[in-house]
Amino acid sequence: MRFAQLEIFTSVELAWMRDPTRHRNYSAATEGFRRGHRVRRAFGKALGHTARLRRDSPEARTPDGKLVWIEAARALFQEANARRAQADAEYERDRRRAAGELFGWARFTDRWRMKYAAAC
Repeated sequence: MRFAQLEIFTSVELAWMRDPTRHRNYSAATEGFRRGHRVRRAFGKALGHTARLRRDSPEARTPDGKLVWIEAARALFQEANARRAQADAEYERDRRRAAGELFGWARFTDRWRMKYAAAC
């Protein structure tokens, strides 16, 4: 028995001995990350398990042998990326318009010079 000697302590004493705040290198940020990571890891493991179950089921494949859920996820990602690219392009166009980069100042000043050069 590896942990037989711990049975001589109460659960309160064990909790006090295992208190992470008493460790030399304790960090509240690290502890928060560990707590969140434990949740994310459990979720990821459950997701992977369901994916394996789904992958191994007979109705999980299309007639050409591709996995249905992967194809659906790929379609969603492509749609999201297209929407993001369109939003980025609109943002860049609006930024350039606000900065005056879409207006041809050189053409405007050249026309003005040609039109009013004789008057100056």
